[in-house]
Amino acid sequence: MSRITGPASTRAANPPPSAGEGGRGATGRGSDPSGKRAPLSRPSLTRGPPSPAEGRGKVRARLVGALRRARPRLLVVLPILLLLIALGFGAAAWRVARDNATIAALASGKDVPVSLAAAPPVLLARVQHLARRGVVEEIEPLIEALDRLGETDRSARARYALANARLRQAFDHLERGDLDPAGPLITLARQDYRRALQGRPDLWDAKFNLDVASRLLRDFPEFDRKTGDELKAEPKKIWTEIPGQPRGEP
Repeated sequence: MSRITGPASTRAANPPPSAGEGGRGATGRGSDPSGKRAPLSRPSLTRGPPSPAEGRGKVRARLVGALRRARPRLLVVLPILLLLIALGFGAAAWRVARDNATIAALASGKDVPVSLAAAPPVLLARVQHLARRGVVEEIEPLIEALDRLGETDRSARARYALANARLRQAFDHLERGDLDPAGPLITLARQDYRRALQGRPDLWDAKFNLDVASRLLRDFPEFDRKTGDELKAEPKKIWTEIPGQPRGEP
């Protein structure tokens, strides 16, 4: 006789799912037909950017590696670079000492020749030395060298020294009563004073000496007025309506 199974026996053979498995057992997604449970799937995690500390560590490691690879070359090149730097500083110090010695010699009255390619302080010292001696013919090239170098202040001081030299020569001629060469020298001195004041408007001595030179021209009317210090063009002479015979022909 066959055995009849009821609901109680069925529940005993198949126990109810435990907590957390009820939903999966009802739908069939928690287990396969063989009765084995499928493993739980975990969500995939994406890796974020490296931290700043990690990035610095990599950079430091690369630098250390590069230094290790370049160490043999540095051991050869570095002493050469240090030697070249030392030679450069030594040459600069030697040039400064030489220029200072030249300036001191010129200030003491020694006639030391100076090249036009010399340093600006040396050029100015040479101009002042020549001006004290009255050798004005050699001063102009030195002043032009200062102008090419853009030494506005030193060029103005050199112009002032040249103007003083010419004014002293004019006074010497006036003391001897020789008026003919004195006029052009005073005119040239006025020009140099004005050029010096263009570069150094605050040069008070140049202003004073310019006034002295201007008074000399007024006090000695014997000077030819054609030796004025203004730069004039040579206009074409024309006839005018002023009474009298004009000088020259049209």
